[in-house]
Amino acid sequence: MLNQRLYTNHLLYYFFSLFFELILPVAAVDNEDEILYQARATGSSMKPKATAIVVNYNSLGKWDIIESCLKRIFSLNYRPLEIIVVDNGSDDGSFELIKQLIEEIRQDEGFKIRIIRLSKNYGFAAANIIAYRLRDPESKYIALINNDLSPEPDSLERLIEILEANCMLAGVQGVILTWDGRYIDTYGVFMTDHGLTYPISSMESSCLQKLRPVIPTYIDGAFSVYRVEALERSGGLFMPYFFMWGDDYELGIRLWRSGYVLAAVPVVVGRHYRGASVQLWEKTTSQLSYLKYWSWVSNIAVTVIYGHIFQLLRRMPTAFASIVLLKRSKPILMGFLDGIKLGFKLRKLLRQDWLRSAKEPRLRSNLLWELALLARFYLRYGAKGSKIRSILIGRSLGRRFALKSEKVDFKLNIFT
Repeated sequence: MLNQRLYTNHLLYYFFSLFFELILPVAAVDNEDEILYQARATGSSMKPKATAIVVNYNSLGKWDIIESCLKRIFSLNYRPLEIIVVDNGSDDGSFELIKQLIEEIRQDEGFKIRIIRLSKNYGFAAANIIAYRLRDPESKYIALINNDLSPEPDSLERLIEILEANCMLAGVQGVILTWDGRYIDTYGVFMTDHGLTYPISSMESSCLQKLRPVIPTYIDGAFSVYRVEALERSGGLFMPYFFMWGDDYELGIRLWRSGYVLAAVPVVVGRHYRGASVQLWEKTTSQLSYLKYWSWVSNIAVTVIYGHIFQLLRRMPTAFASIVLLKRSKPILMGFLDGIKLGFKLRKLLRQDWLRSAKEPRLRSNLLWELALLARFYLRYGAKGSKIRSILIGRSLGRRFALKSEKVDFKLNIFT
């Protein structure tokens, strides 16, 4: 168990709130609260069609969780709705169980479920791309929902209402709670000016009434809804080069630089059993190293694609500190190097000038403080230090940027 005092230490919250400064290169939204106001004030009897995509791979180990989540996904009350389940070549029997579950669901003209089985595990991004290309051409919105997320019945409808009322929004996410409902799992994710990612998270659910809309760098792929028109004008859904992770934050940056806005809105959309989709509790040491490798490949590649050489240089001390302090240092080193190679390869493919101009909100952080904190938490808490640090940063970001009662001082750098 993590030290419970860390959840309530206001001095640490205050310290971390001074650690970051939010930079909005473009003042895309004058008043975030208008997002909800416009949505509530707008109504339409003609609902656009939506497609929800769910990816599965060898989920038998936590089938009780996965089954309950799938049943909730199939019970979403939005209509017209198409659900596409993509199985990434599962060989543990979970595909057959899902197929049996779908056969028991009553379908009609306004509600269809399809299941697609791939020959092997192509990764999360590729599976979503396949489903996206096979979607109903009439679908105006695409919802990405993890198979370990249990959505609220009206969650999809409420998110689409917000998108319908705000044409500048390319995508939205709501409040995703932890599985026990006690804490916020994610409420938008920020990237630092040198590529690290920090979600608003770990806040107690008792603060839900105080939440305000947030304009993050990207929205969490566990449950997010995107406008198809925005995706098509920005180059499509995901890039197929990211086997794990990297997909949602690459997409977020690309949408921002295409002139769109992303938002996290204070609507509770479901509960997330984080880690169930990748079976974290059953992984061997080599498999965990594989996951660590891909987390670094994806993150560094995105930094190279949309950043500059100075951002990459700023990541090197953090990578070196992680290699020295943390276990499984070899996959971190290999992931860092392979991420650089992949990033420069994709950078050559994306030659559009508009992708070079930063428009997404990012956090400016002090590199020396970041390294000092990383070392301090590791020396004090050992292997749990990284987790505790993430909890504190997630909570402090929420207190500074997501709570109505907190004074928020955005620094705007507007470039013409």
